[in-house]
Amino acid sequence: MNIIAKHRQLVTPGDLVAEGKFRAGQNVIKLNGDRFYATVLGSFEIKDRDTLSVRALRGPYIPRRGDKVIGKVVDISMGSWTVDIRAPYEATLPAGRFPARINPVFDDIRKFMGADDFVYAEIAEFDRARPPILDATLNREYGLIKQGVVIEVEPTRVPRIIGKKGSMIQLLNRELGSQITVGQNGRVWVRAPSPEAVSNTVSTIRLIEAEAHTQGLTSRVEERLKTLKNASQKIATENKE
Repeated sequence: MNIIAKHRQLVTPGDLVAEGKFRAGQNVIKLNGDRFYATVLGSFEIKDRDTLSVRALRGPYIPRRGDKVIGKVVDISMGSWTVDIRAPYEATLPAGRFPARINPVFDDIRKFMGADDFVYAEIAEFDRARPPILDATLNREYGLIKQGVVIEVEPTRVPRIIGKKGSMIQLLNRELGSQITVGQNGRVWVRAPSPEAVSNTVSTIRLIEAEAHTQGLTSRVEERLKTLKNASQKIATENKE
């Protein structure tokens, strides 16, 4: 068994990453006996000691039932909203699956959510034979996004932004005083107590997105947060003088 690429090394399509008795995981193909090659540009990883995979640096979001997504309303009909979820398929959010009680016969649903509004919801149904169906009633957090800012990131970087068991998001929320919600489709909803905190949160998320494939990222993020906190404290002290 011979591992040629290092863990988290950047590889390109066609790169030989390992030889031997391994298993081909995501974005890795086995050819010429026991030789394994990357099929996309991304970060090489070894999982469970014998499974080889490459985490793509770029790629579209493919919906899956149960995914939490942040969508943007692009069209409105009598009884539903058409929602852009950054996937090859636009989603549908029926009025009956919106948190407010709506009677499509008597109520104009545009009063509840209009074009270009953002909504936090869950993919309730999807089988590729029809557009994804959203549901915003399954969780109290779901519904129309009324405050904060929404930014877009590469969907493939979402796991790194969230961190293991939510560790990265918890770190940012704690140190920046923010409240961050990450949609699996690569939209991030940021709420913070001040414009400065919003800016610091967004710039830190951009750092994580840009360096998601590198090692030592958590340490660099912690150092950045420490620097931002020291700068804020210095400014606060100067303003008091």
